[in-house]
Amino acid sequence: MMEPAATKPVKLYIVEEQEIYREIYRSLLPSRAPIELLQISSHKDTEALVNAVAKLCPDVLLLSTKKLEPRLLEDLEKVRTGCPWIGLVLFLTFYSSQDIELLRRLAMMGEGGMALFLKQSLDQIDQISRTVMAVSQGQVILDPPLAAFMFAGKPESPFLKQLTARELEILNLLAMGYTNSAIAGKLFIDIKTVEHHLNSMYSKLKTDPEFTDKHLRVSAARLYLETVGGSLFSRESTLVPVAARRS
Repeated sequence: MMEPAATKPVKLYIVEEQEIYREIYRSLLPSRAPIELLQISSHKDTEALVNAVAKLCPDVLLLSTKKLEPRLLEDLEKVRTGCPWIGLVLFLTFYSSQDIELLRRLAMMGEGGMALFLKQSLDQIDQISRTVMAVSQGQVILDPPLAAFMFAGKPESPFLKQLTARELEILNLLAMGYTNSAIAGKLFIDIKTVEHHLNSMYSKLKTDPEFTDKHLRVSAARLYLETVGGSLFSRESTLVPVAARRS
């Protein structure tokens, strides 16, 4: 019997500001997936970033940043256009409404896969390794709070604009028909925590007189689905084939 062909390692270049994450990547990532760490940098000097990508020719660039600077976005666009086959994994600590359109434009560029995550959404090293592998295969992976805004336009509902990232995650699962206990299991949190977030959402929804006498759970789910255009985003994040980005 012939042995299966060995999986070719994904060549990964990482730019990470926080030392603790650099050590996590260095010690754990290669053991969780066929990943070859080419280099881990501690800064995001834009000129150095572009030069390093050109020199190393990684399959995937993973960049973690607290705040998106205009110059950084410009250089990421250069990477996407100059080396369109390279996948991009971008971890953000903060983002503004002004960043959304720029991120959407970035996601539409290039031929390689792309992942966008809020850093606080990352809680398992396997989540990171799976993301890198999927991006190397051309997938586009989006954190649900980012996906809802990027691919459905800016939300018109004042209610959705008030929600936290965790509340959007819970609302996403609620809209998919999950019970409170199922949501708790999916997000690895206590059911009382789910109920707390739901009550917070309902309080925000009740500020609109239109929903005072309506079923709050149903109304919240309907508003969410109308805003995201009927697309459903799971805890495992939205997976969009590259071709879909250009349709």
